[in-house]
Amino acid sequence: MATETQQPATRRPKHDPKVSEREILDAAEQLLRERPFREVTVEAVMSRTGLKRPAFYVHFRDRHDLVLRIVQEIGGELFEMSDLWFKGDDPLSGARAALEGLVEVYVRHGAVLRALSDAAGADEQVEQAYRALVQEFIDATARHIREEQAAGRIGELPDVDETARALIWMEERYISDALGHTPQTDPKLVLEVLYNIWVSALYGSTRPR
Repeated sequence: MATETQQPATRRPKHDPKVSEREILDAAEQLLRERPFREVTVEAVMSRTGLKRPAFYVHFRDRHDLVLRIVQEIGGELFEMSDLWFKGDDPLSGARAALEGLVEVYVRHGAVLRALSDAAGADEQVEQAYRALVQEFIDATARHIREEQAAGRIGELPDVDETARALIWMEERYISDALGHTPQTDPKLVLEVLYNIWVSALYGSTRPR
């Protein structure tokens, strides 16, 4: 029986699952800014957290599952910015706002996206995840080009799908190189270059106001 002087045993506070998951994702992003994907192991990630290795497998199957989550998260940010053009009423101001948002996302995550893009050339699972993200943007861009054509704001193009593919891959390669390395190219200049290319390619003949 406990005496009056005895204190009840204290339990160590449990980690909030959302907090620990976020800690792991942030650690993985930090590593991807510094190292190639092949060096981003479960051990390396967990060494940058205050968690034990088993905590990793509570949230992720393996490092590829972890990378897929990172791709999905950053992709969600990119799509949120792209919607400013996809769903906007003013095509030119919408395009500028969307590109400005994309540049801001790459300023924050450019090194991570460049690392994943580089890894895609040597790792099939990373390649599938990364190319699937890029393809989503190609498909969404092609749909919106057709909508703009139907509204009379974009004229005839040699091929809508191929135009969308060219624009997205051009943008991905350029912005990854410009903002995925240190020092980064001036983000304002990157914005102006991309805006000029997109508007010239799509609206050059009609220039909607």
